[in-house]
Amino acid sequence: MKDNPEDIQNFLEGIPDKFDILEEGVDLQTQNEYLDYSHSFDLGELTEAETINLGNILCDTRTEIDGKKKVLTLLAHLGTITAYRQIERYYQHPDRELRKWAVMAIQECRMLLESMLTDENTGFIISGLGGLKDKLRFYFLMLPASDKPFTTAQKKIIKEEVTNVARDLNCIVEAVDPEDTFVGLTVLVPMDVAVGTFMETGIRKCNDMGEFVFEHYYATNMDIPDLKEIEDIIKIVRE
Repeated sequence: MKDNPEDIQNFLEGIPDKFDILEEGVDLQTQNEYLDYSHSFDLGELTEAETINLGNILCDTRTEIDGKKKVLTLLAHLGTITAYRQIERYYQHPDRELRKWAVMAIQECRMLLESMLTDENTGFIISGLGGLKDKLRFYFLMLPASDKPFTTAQKKIIKEEVTNVARDLNCIVEAVDPEDTFVGLTVLVPMDVAVGTFMETGIRKCNDMGEFVFEHYYATNMDIPDLKEIEDIIKIVRE
């Protein structure tokens, strides 16, 4: 049973925060598992009663985890208002190991609802670090230009210049981690801003103050590396 366009429009407008980027980060293994499983199903069509029954099975504590994965995927592929509400009901009290799975299912279902209004597959974006509305979260490493550690003054310049560039490009700097051998940054970058534009502008602005930042940098939207991983990354970047 498909919904009519007016009902879909009213329903989507009633969802408080419209976002196409998954705000919660989803690890790569879960992404691949969900997408592989998802591609094994075709788009389906069920009555409202059958859809609600699937929702009841999903929320039943006696249902096995593998069974719930199948139900979540089936509901997501229905792309109806009723299916969305069943996934949303489960997401409010999910099994711990299926929280990320439910996040992806609810976004896929929403994507299908929106595509029914536009006749376009708008898609959705997933990353390990997640995002916020139209912005993806990235982790960056900036390194000293030489083997000498950053000074206190240089760390201050980096923070100020990066913040200024972020403001100009509509980015949001969430965290700055100034260490002697690197400065780690967690930044929300809009989809219409190239990651290179943000970082290269920031490095250039800093180097206008004395050429103390290495021209190459590290960027990822999958995870925040630990100190051991950062040591290895620094070696790779410098090479």
